[in-house]
Amino acid sequence: MKFHIIAEKDLKIVTRDRNAIFLMFLLPMLIISVAGLALGGEFAQDIRIDLLVVDLDNGDISREFIEFLEDIDILDVDMESNEFAARDRVKNQEYGRLVIIPRDFTGNIMIGQNSELLIVSDPTEESQNTIVEKIVEGYASRLSTNVVAVKTVATYGVPAFDDEQKFRIVEVASQFAEPQPVGVTTETTSTTLGEFSPFTQYVPGFAVMFLLFTTVQVGSVSLLKEQESGTLRRLVIAPLRRAEIIGGKVASTFFRGFIQLTVLILFGKFAFDLNLGSDMIAMVVLISAITLAATGLGMLVAVLVTTKDQADSVSSLLVLTMSAIGGSWWPLFIEPQFMQDLAHLTITAWAMDGFYDLLYFDLGMGGILKEVGVLLSMAIVFFGVAISRFRFE
Repeated sequence: MKFHIIAEKDLKIVTRDRNAIFLMFLLPMLIISVAGLALGGEFAQDIRIDLLVVDLDNGDISREFIEFLEDIDILDVDMESNEFAARDRVKNQEYGRLVIIPRDFTGNIMIGQNSELLIVSDPTEESQNTIVEKIVEGYASRLSTNVVAVKTVATYGVPAFDDEQKFRIVEVASQFAEPQPVGVTTETTSTTLGEFSPFTQYVPGFAVMFLLFTTVQVGSVSLLKEQESGTLRRLVIAPLRRAEIIGGKVASTFFRGFIQLTVLILFGKFAFDLNLGSDMIAMVVLISAITLAATGLGMLVAVLVTTKDQADSVSSLLVLTMSAIGGSWWPLFIEPQFMQDLAHLTITAWAMDGFYDLLYFDLGMGGILKEVGVLLSMAIVFFGVAISRFRFE
């Protein structure tokens, strides 16, 4: 396969274009910096999630759990002593979410018995409910390690005579909880949350938007320029198969987008101490899936329009619309529910969901499988339609 010849040629042209380098890297960095520094304070104040807690246990572990919730900046935690009254407050939409800690919760954890935290939520606040569920599941994951440790000790016949000794066992087991020794694909969550900052929103948000400009707008326009100038027809005469020509064009756009998105995310890390999570392989997989879907969309636009001016206009409209409703400019959960549902028809929304799972919840590979799967499915559809309609003339 000689597609790399086409890809190398296109990339050399880009690296010699100072305007292209400015638009790909320096302009996004400038906008990320201005947005994060100028709007960060107001943005951070807007993200507040109310949470009602009923502690039926009143044990050491339940109190530690409540302190954990109270330490999370975006949560407004209130206590209620009566479970039935608390349920009514959620039913009457006074609160959106309720966490019930069951009786004997601490005792069950200490003797290695299974236990369950209950979340009661208002179904009309789906996005905020998801955030709370991931937070609670994360802490439950940590406690699950303790239960496993106690069960293991009991299985091997090591006695635990008193509470002090049990707490010592749990304390030692907690040292092995991070990173988790076993990952569960659909249920694994992080044991701690990453620190939230305005750059958790703005770095991936604007990075994805500018990636779309590179892959969808610039990619489609450049392809149509070569069609209009006759370059593609001349390439057909060369000793290259058509699949190699298309592959080279796709590879150059993908590589350019992958480098751009990676550099912008790393810029957030080194310039603003953005937390990238603990799984760098998952980050690479997510960036690859986003870039592949965006590259496919660019190729699709190129075959659905007839001139480079049309491609420029259609691409700009698509990118700005996807960025606005998909979560690049503000968090998805502040949008009405019907807009959130509509947003998940876009690359942007799935990309931002994946970045939040890695940057804030630190869910690792298991936490982004759904987002990666959807993005790859989009890429397959985009490329399938584009290749079936592609013409060299």
